[in-house]
Amino acid sequence: MPKLKSLVLAACAVALAAVAPLAGAQSWPTRPVKLLVGFPPGGSTDLAARVLASKLTQSLGQSFVVENRAGASGNIAAEQVARAAPDGYTLLMAATSFAAAPAFFDKLSWDPTRDFTPVALVATVPIMVVTTPALPVKNVRELVAYSKANAGKVNMASPGATTLTRLSGEQFKQTAKLDWTTVHYKGGAPAMQDMLAGTSHVMFANISDVLQQVRAGKLNAMAVTTAQRSSLVPDIPTLAESGYPGFSYATWQAVVGPAGVPREVVDKLNAEVRKIMAMADVKAQFATFGTDVSTSSPEELGALLVDEVAKIKRVAASVGATSN
Repeated sequence: MPKLKSLVLAACAVALAAVAPLAGAQSWPTRPVKLLVGFPPGGSTDLAARVLASKLTQSLGQSFVVENRAGASGNIAAEQVARAAPDGYTLLMAATSFAAAPAFFDKLSWDPTRDFTPVALVATVPIMVVTTPALPVKNVRELVAYSKANAGKVNMASPGATTLTRLSGEQFKQTAKLDWTTVHYKGGAPAMQDMLAGTSHVMFANISDVLQQVRAGKLNAMAVTTAQRSSLVPDIPTLAESGYPGFSYATWQAVVGPAGVPREVVDKLNAEVRKIMAMADVKAQFATFGTDVSTSSPEELGALLVDEVAKIKRVAASVGATSN
């Protein structure tokens, strides 16, 4: 009888141990949640994270705290989240550099499709082709014609060697057979300074980095690289409409966690993010820093990550892009 009692107690202990994680997941969050951003404060990824964190704090009753862990093209923050406990209390606001990292860094300690749990897409950021007013062009056709007539004299500003904006510019340069000189900068701000000074002449940039200057007439917008026109600048044509069909690039922002986050937590967080992204005031806030609100299921985000990693690797190899 004592032996039977021991077996029953052991079975109960095993059952309770199995139920405990589920109960914890269902009550999540019971303490503050960290949302890491791999870039300095003030950029579109940071701003999106802060809007989202504020709304999640209100809706879920626990603090969502944004922590900036800038460095190595966002890799430092990604590595920290990959190593965190998969309990839903450490998350990453990932940007396109997250999917680009495998194309540029050979010794990554993490993989974007293996070591993370997709939660939800938050936003897409159109890439805009802009030129300095000193360039006598009004559209993509004239830009290509001018560039061919002035081979080797047009500088393309790159916000960073490992950015999708740089890759989209390199792809267009290759597609249109242009002799542009790529000039790398450490971020969008210094690239913008040289564009405004006329040292560089054309730039493929996140619309959030250049929209204010375009509206002020200090830069000229030629096109956007998205498949459809952006709601932020509906009068600006796409590159596909400008004679380059199939040309489609956009940067994005999304919430991910470490691999193994309980499905109950993922579903709860995904549902909250979807509600928040549908709010009119959130859409308005995102628009002020040049971002289109987007949403997705975890599965859709997972598929996007797989596609983006493969696409960026392919394009980087095609144009010979490296991290230097």
